Amino acid sequence: MKKTIFFLIVTSILICFSVEAYSSPPPAGSSTNEFGQTLEEPAWGMIEWSSATLPKGFWYPSFEFIYVHGESYFAAGKELDFPGGRDSTAYILDARLIYGLSNNFSLGIFIPFMLDQKVDSGMFGTNINVISGASNVGDVQLWVKYHLIDRYFWSVASQAGATLPTGTPHNKVSSKEAATGDGQTDLNLALNGDILLTEESFIKLDTRFVYQFKRTYRHEGQKLVDEKSGNSFGADAGFVMNFKNMGVGGTLQYDFWQGTKMNKELVTPDSDLFNLLLQLSLGNLSPQKHGKLDFTLDLPLTGKNASLTYRFGISLKTIFR
Repeated sequence: MKKTIFFLIVTSILICFSVEAYSSPPPAGSSTNEFGQTLEEPAWGMIEWSSATLPKGFWYPSFEFIYVHGESYFAAGKELDFPGGRDSTAYILDARLIYGLSNNFSLGIFIPFMLDQKVDSGMFGTNINVISGASNVGDVQLWVKYHLIDRYFWSVASQAGATLPTGTPHNKVSSKEAATGDGQTDLNLALNGDILLTEESFIKLDTRFVYQFKRTYRHEGQKLVDEKSGNSFGADAGFVMNFKNMGVGGTLQYDFWQGTKMNKELVTPDSDLFNLLLQLSLGNLSPQKHGKLDFTLDLPLTGKNASLTYRFGISLKTIFR
């Protein structure tokens, strides 16, 4: 797995240095509210991750296939193998749809579908039985995004939404199936900022907060249990460079999660994680050029009580009115 990830990184770097950077001027007499100009340049087809919003009346669907693999975890910055040398693997298909309600206001929905997964690992010294074969819808996310500030070289957008417990939580599955959701409703808040350096490059600065509501269920069909997963906070700092029909970027991400409580008793510790997200975008998404292909590689760096999980994603995006 590590050799594969190293090969992907080297290949991406070679591709980046094999093209010439360029800047395409906007068509004469066109409006800055038209997709493909100021709204597209700082986002390079990544509207969902930047401060950009869709122009009014535009639809932006995307589909992503994600491979997830983990075989160890961080304990106070040290990498440790799961007990028994076990590992976990998942194959996920995500569908995302964004609509421009106005030039500064977008609506979105995110639907994950677990194609297959194998969970064969103890977490932080605990024991978990071998469970696999789950194929089901995960937790669906709904959100709204508003473009707050738009200046010549920087912009800010706010985002608010909810994660719905549409997936299958652990307490409702058999011993041969893994969960596809946490069974709780989440409140999601975020700020997305872009700082334009040149016409071809910009800096991404993001923050996010997730509040998780508790859920009540019968543990093993007996007594009622109140479970409260910990809230989380995250911050990102990244750099994006646009090339001819191509964009590349790297983002340093930090996430902190509070521990999980059952009946107000702490059962898992607080955790945090630093990771590096690499992005490669091929194509020039616009109403005239409908297709765009993106690649993402998520590399864990260090952390505490957090799973050391690698993710590789391929997504297809389009735009229409």
